[in-house]
Amino acid sequence: MAQWIVDYLPTWNIIGISGVVAYFLLFVGVFLGVARRIPMAKGEPRAVMLQWRTRIIWPAFGVGMIHLLTLYLDHYSSFTWRELLIPFTASVHRISLGLGTLAFYGLLIVLFSSDLRNKLGRKWCSTFRVLSYPTFAGLLIHGMLTESGSGNVIMRLMYVFTGLSVIGITILCGLMREHKGPQITIGPKRSASESMTHHKWNEVYGLVGTAKLRDKTIPNE
Repeated sequence: MAQWIVDYLPTWNIIGISGVVAYFLLFVGVFLGVARRIPMAKGEPRAVMLQWRTRIIWPAFGVGMIHLLTLYLDHYSSFTWRELLIPFTASVHRISLGLGTLAFYGLLIVLFSSDLRNKLGRKWCSTFRVLSYPTFAGLLIHGMLTESGSGNVIMRLMYVFTGLSVIGITILCGLMREHKGPQITIGPKRSASESMTHHKWNEVYGLVGTAKLRDKTIPNE
C-alpha cells in the first residue's frame, strides 16, 4: 500500500497541499477561538463559534497527520521517523521541520485538553488553550520557510494575511475588554446579603404603602 502511494500518487504535491490545508484550518480555529471572547459575542454566537472551533481543529490535526505520513513515504524528502518526531534533528530544513514538529505536538495538546476540559478544570484548560498561539505561529513560520511558501507570492500573501488577522482580532478583543468599563453604581457599595435585605424591605414598604392608599380611597361605611 505504501509503495503504491509512492509510485502512483504525486506525493510532493500531497505534502504541499496537506500542509497548507492544515495550516488554514488551524488559522480558522484560532481566529474563532479569539473572536468568541469579544464582549459583544454573547449567548448563541459564542456557543456557535466554540462549536465550529472544535469541529475545525480536529480536521486540521487529521490533515496534519497526512502531511507527516507523506513526508515519511516520499522518496524525495527521505526523512526518518526520528527526524520527523524529534524537533530540529533533520539533516535538511532543520528549522522549518523542527517548528512543524513542535506545532504538531502543540496542536495535539490543545485537542486533548479541549476534550478533557471537564476533568482538567477551567484553569488548566485556559493554560493549555494559550498553546494555540505558539502552535499557530510555529506553523506560520514553518510554512513560510518551505519551498511552496517562500517561492510563491500568493502563498506568502496568504501567510501574511492570516498572521495579521490573528494579531488584529487579538488586539481588538483586548481593547474592547479594556474599554468595557465597570458598572456604575450610585451610593455606597452593598454586599450581596445587604442588597437582598434592602430589596426585601423595599417590597415590604411597597405593600404597606399600597394598603394605606387603599384605606384612604375606600370611604367609611
